[in-house]
Amino acid sequence: MSDVREIKVFIASPNDLPAERRVFREVVDELNDGFGDGAGCRFIPLGWEDTLATTGRRAQGVINQDIDACDVFVLLMWRRWGQEAPDSQYDSYTEEEFHRALDRFKNGGAPEVFVFFKDIEPAQMADAGPQLAKVLAFRKQLQDTRHVLYRNFADADQVRGEISDHLRAYAKGNLPKPDAPLESLPLPLGAVEKVELAEAKAKQEAERAEQLQQAEQAAAARAEESALASARLAAKAALNGLVEDARQAFAQAIQNTTSLEVLYLAYSFYRRTGDLDTAERMMENWLEISGPDTRTSETAAAFGNLGLIYQTRGNLDRAEEMHLKSLEIEKALGHQEGVAMDYGNLGTVYQIRGDLDRAEEMYRKALEINEALGRQEGMAKQYGNLGIVYWIRGDLDRAEEMHRKALEIDEALGHQEGTAQDYGNLGVVYQTRGDLDRAEEMYRKALEINEALGRQEGVARQCGNLGVVYRNRGDLDRAEEMHRKALEIDEALGSQEGIATRNGNLGNVCKDRGDLNTAREHWQRALALFEKIGAEPKVEKVRGWLNGLPPEGD
Repeated sequence: MSDVREIKVFIASPNDLPAERRVFREVVDELNDGFGDGAGCRFIPLGWEDTLATTGRRAQGVINQDIDACDVFVLLMWRRWGQEAPDSQYDSYTEEEFHRALDRFKNGGAPEVFVFFKDIEPAQMADAGPQLAKVLAFRKQLQDTRHVLYRNFADADQVRGEISDHLRAYAKGNLPKPDAPLESLPLPLGAVEKVELAEAKAKQEAERAEQLQQAEQAAAARAEESALASARLAAKAALNGLVEDARQAFAQAIQNTTSLEVLYLAYSFYRRTGDLDTAERMMENWLEISGPDTRTSETAAAFGNLGLIYQTRGNLDRAEEMHLKSLEIEKALGHQEGVAMDYGNLGTVYQIRGDLDRAEEMYRKALEINEALGRQEGMAKQYGNLGIVYWIRGDLDRAEEMHRKALEIDEALGHQEGTAQDYGNLGVVYQTRGDLDRAEEMYRKALEINEALGRQEGVARQCGNLGVVYRNRGDLDRAEEMHRKALEIDEALGSQEGIATRNGNLGNVCKDRGDLNTAREHWQRALALFEKIGAEPKVEKVRGWLNGLPPEGD
């Protein structure tokens, strides 16, 4: 027992997160029962619950002794700032605890500081009271100073995974390195332009109504102008990488708005930041305005966007349902561009399920329509999709042919996002052929473009691809670094397929190292997610990996 390393973990939070504090204790117990033995460590939980009653001493002073002794400091926050601290230079004891830990880290490199924020409803954010206003200001301060990287979580189950992953990474010495600050969170430029045009129109309508002394119409137009202005400012902040500023501006913009331009821009922001619940709510609000039973392009667009959200969550049945609803409307309207988009989205759903014949059928229908319309960008996308189908089937020559067709079009159009996808797809083909140098070249080209665009989903995919290359070369440390970076992004985005894939890849790295227990843990996570999604080919692959391991305890 003398060789077991003790890791003291202090948990700090205001009093509005009792369930999450219990989860913290449960995670520590779970890690100590299994993971700790293999890693040669034991986690010691610390917090105000562990402070013994004292007489004649400042209670917070006793708690601070634990902060001074801890190796890891975990801060959980939601809507409350914490108990007032009249005997402190800080507004609350929670704030004092955070700064005490952070000052220790700045001066001596310890403790490691992890901060997790529970998601806040935009309506509450827009009408924040004194406590929540301080939490929002603190979040913005972390964004602006970049002293501490922070993560968001939706519920107790999600924070359980976050705490477990971070403590495991700390114990094994493989915490991800801080990334460069995000320079831009891309939003559809067309959507931003529509908001700007709608804002100018609302302003004109307000001025005209005021001149005609139509008070009710003027008030409604001014309210819409204000919502559009907030959305415009939010988009500007997002494009400059100021995510918290954008989050708070969007919270103001979406309150009681009937502007589809605002709702779509907000949907795009929340989806790109991984807040899928709020993104879904934006489309539900959209449907209430456009009418869920009407056959309009607006209603079709809402169903299509909901399908994309369900696909990210791994709910393929609901995703298919939404895309089919959109397809039915687009066909009735004779809107061929929308029909092609729905066919492409359905193809992706079938591809994930492993139904390659139906996937190819959908992609070819989409390609045929785009060719008839002369839509080069749509043609490139479907060439890329068909290339993936051929790659899965093992027809590498046809796969390469499709990806090169897509690349030629995307480069001619200056379509950077598509070009990055094409490079990545070509890299997969070269990797399958065993040409790791050319594969790495393609992946790095794709990664560079995605980083420049701020496309986190693309960054995660290419980091994962590079991780596979490094593993094949035997460079397991770099492989793990890439897969963990990809996993962190996919978790933030809520991409269930991505999270499953990264865990599968990390399990492969652990197996190569001979760490079979950790490999099993990663593969079991991957298997559970692939089963939930309904990705049968990947379910069978991961089951094969698990069946190839010796029984636990051997």
